Amino acid sequence: MLTMLRRAVLALIALAMFAPGPAWAQWLRAETDHFIIYGDTSERALRTYAEKIERFDFLLRSYYPIAVDHEIPKLDIYLAAGRRDMLKAEPGIGASVGGFYSPNSSRIHAVVDTESRMGDHVMFHEYGHHFMFQMAGAAYPSWFVEGFAEYYATADVRPDRIQYGRHSEGRMLMFVQQPVNSWAPMADVLRWRISDSGRYRAGDYYAQAWGLTHYFMSTPERTGMLGQYLAAVRRGEDSVAAMQAATGRSPEQLQNDMRLYLAGSIQYHTPQLDIPTPEVEITRLSPSESGLAWLDLRLDREPVKVDPFEPRDGETERARARREEAVKERAEFRAALIRDALAAGERHRDSRIGLLVKARAHRLEGRSEAGFQVLEPVLTAEEDDPVTLRLAAELLLDMSTTETDPAQATGHRREAVTYLSRALEADPLDFRIYRALNESRAGQPGYPSDNDISTLEVGATLAPQSFDMRMRLGRAYMARGLHAEAMGIVQPVANNPHGGAWARRARTLIASAQTALGQTVDPVEDAPTDEAEPEAAAAE
Repeated sequence: MLTMLRRAVLALIALAMFAPGPAWAQWLRAETDHFIIYGDTSERALRTYAEKIERFDFLLRSYYPIAVDHEIPKLDIYLAAGRRDMLKAEPGIGASVGGFYSPNSSRIHAVVDTESRMGDHVMFHEYGHHFMFQMAGAAYPSWFVEGFAEYYATADVRPDRIQYGRHSEGRMLMFVQQPVNSWAPMADVLRWRISDSGRYRAGDYYAQAWGLTHYFMSTPERTGMLGQYLAAVRRGEDSVAAMQAATGRSPEQLQNDMRLYLAGSIQYHTPQLDIPTPEVEITRLSPSESGLAWLDLRLDREPVKVDPFEPRDGETERARARREEAVKERAEFRAALIRDALAAGERHRDSRIGLLVKARAHRLEGRSEAGFQVLEPVLTAEEDDPVTLRLAAELLLDMSTTETDPAQATGHRREAVTYLSRALEADPLDFRIYRALNESRAGQPGYPSDNDISTLEVGATLAPQSFDMRMRLGRAYMARGLHAEAMGIVQPVANNPHGGAWARRARTLIASAQTALGQTVDPVEDAPTDEAEPEAAAAE
């Protein structure tokens, strides 16, 4: 039955991908101060959306100014017009999903369904996560990471007025429909620990995280208490003890305070802000770029290497079978992606985007040499496209790992670094170039050197949302004996509200650092998961 369903989904994607569209259909690109937005839509609709998301950023920066000494890379947002486009962006995605955010692929980006009534809510929520990682001391406790994003997700953003802190209908339903004694204990919420009875789902946890954030944001006095608590947690204090010290309330009392607050008239805000009119520059993509936009995005999100399926300690037979089925489904989608990308790249072989799509498809199928040969004709001394140069370097680095002749392997790495140096000159804000430079050095004599550390620090600074960059830097710090620094850089990964493999790896690294420092080792616990939270899968 599941196999038939997968085949049906794949057939639907093929129809959506290759069905003839209007002859005039051509994608537009809107660039603002903080975003690059793509969509197969009208210029008016694209401009309106770009102005709205830029005003939302203005709201956040008005309350949480980010002081940096470097230019912040812009977030890519792709506008999907309904279910058909959502399947092009992510095959097999749930019909109720209004969008998703992907910080751990080769392109940090978001996709939003502009036809979904939850589209703005999802985008504001996900951008809340993206924005928080840029804030000083981003190692916030898990409940506040989720609560902060959900608190601002209900914002009503208009050209002349912004309101925030409004009701979250879905979260309020949990409080209305479930008896108080079924809520998660507040101590568990603060520590992100599922109760022994297992009586509540993660969806309830998220609702309580939103409710607690809303409670603290309701008055200046409570907001001050929240600030004291967050500062204490960042210093390493226990979450429950820090909360009680900041508020003078036990977890049980705080639970009751939140319940009474939510039962009344919750506070929302209409700040008196001089809302600027964002500058939006709109350009038109070429026909090839328009036709390959979704494939191009999916190729960037697809991992080059797929981890083998392994059983997990304590996993039930049912859970293992469900996870194994999901792995098979992803493998089928991956095979279809490679096949479609190779065919589309060949059809558009006279365009740069066609070459890039085909080369990356070869890379995914494990034929990096064939991918490099696709790019080789354009790799002249005058080539200055940073994406082409970086991809050529990545393909060479792949080849160096499988090369049996040490001299040839060294030659591949040296040639790769040459291309990366040129790519860096063309675009010094692309964290992926620094990641590739790290790949050229990892495992080599003297790694990690001071220069290796500096390269990773720049990459992590440009992409603080990337768990991959944080973990690479954390491991390099550990190798140099910089255990406290390692804990600091990966703590936001460990606090990921959605748990998953990245959080487990970060918690394991933190435990190793604590052992090296002679500290009490925190238990490596996983966060609860909930199939009702689609962003959990999308954010992995």
